[in-house]
Amino acid sequence: MAEFKNIGIAGIGLIGGSLALEVKKRKIAEKVVGFSRRHSTLEKAKSQGLIDEYFIDFEEGVKNLNLLVIATPVGAVKDYFLKIQKAHPHLLVTDVSSIKEKIVNDALAILGRDSNFVGSHPIAGSDKSGIESVQENLFQGKFAIITPREYTKEENISRIKEFWVALGSEVVLLSPEEHDRFLALTSHFPHFLIFTLILLLEKAEDKEKLLSCIGTGFLDTTRIGKSLPEMWAEIFIANRENLLNILSEFEDNLSEMVRIVRDGNVKELTEKLTGIKKTREELNGKKKHISRA
Repeated sequence: MAEFKNIGIAGIGLIGGSLALEVKKRKIAEKVVGFSRRHSTLEKAKSQGLIDEYFIDFEEGVKNLNLLVIATPVGAVKDYFLKIQKAHPHLLVTDVSSIKEKIVNDALAILGRDSNFVGSHPIAGSDKSGIESVQENLFQGKFAIITPREYTKEENISRIKEFWVALGSEVVLLSPEEHDRFLALTSHFPHFLIFTLILLLEKAEDKEKLLSCIGTGFLDTTRIGKSLPEMWAEIFIANRENLLNILSEFEDNLSEMVRIVRDGNVKELTEKLTGIKKTREELNGKKKHISRA
């Protein structure tokens, strides 16, 4: 039986398209309605059976929805809040953004404390993007973080939790500030670091000779460097305070490692690396939901 009657999804890329696929496959809604800036994307989504119908006119399409999921880049979410405020201010709404404090604050400023917005973020994804990258079971066994404020209505939190659970996710509640602080370390900083690492390769002398020395370890480590630059630029800037704090801590740790290497102390370096290896191995036992994002 459908959890919701009509669900709208704004943004039919990897996340939005995969959401549409799972909502239909799991019969979470009777109808899935698509919204996108690109008519070609909507046509493709309809032809692939990801959505049942689509609307170019947002005000027309949003009228009969029971839930809207905003799956656009961070910079476009605020525009959808403005559209919602005008067309359907009491609609139940969530999002999937990797940034939460800015999104929640924008929702408060535009929709108000009495709105039915609940921020959320599925910890799932890929270095790929677009409707061509839609994946089945993308949210199965992954964490979905919900970020309510003290004024967020309990019934709305419950409804959004039901939505993610129906998609196979395990729900965790965090404040928007906690979310952004934690994700700065576990997601935003790693992407920033990999982009910077690849920059070293780009600037390297004798690049052609260097390429013959690249193995699977480098390729696996830098896979996320293929991610969408526009999306990550927005995320880095939106969460820059937390990101800069992590970068400062990283500089301290890097300085310590540099000191050990400069001293040529194999014993101390081995002990350091052994502790780091143990910390990494513990992740395998503690976190079965790790995403490939």
